[in-house]
Amino acid sequence: MKILPAPIAQQIDRVDRQYSLYIGISTGLLAFWSIYRVLWSIYLAVTYNFIFGSLVFPIVLWAVIGVGAAVVSLGFFTRYRTGSATGTVESRPETNQI
Repeated sequence: MKILPAPIAQQIDRVDRQYSLYIGISTGLLAFWSIYRVLWSIYLAVTYNFIFGSLVFPIVLWAVIGVGAAVVSLGFFTRYRTGSATGTVESRPETNQI
């Protein structure tokens, strides 16, 4: 199942394999940090319900950032997992059995 459109996947495939690992790890950390910020903001909004109106924007903002970072991280981890060191996509050799 592909979550990225073909033009974006082609752009990701142009990135070096090692850099795609770095980008995947950093955006994955950003996604986890965003989840933490959303959960912490929801906790504050529930605990102090009089400031809920002021926390709607940060909750939505960090949720959008987290979803975007998770999609980017998944795309680059997929590139790292399936790509070779030369930048071409690896394929499994077919075995011909008689």
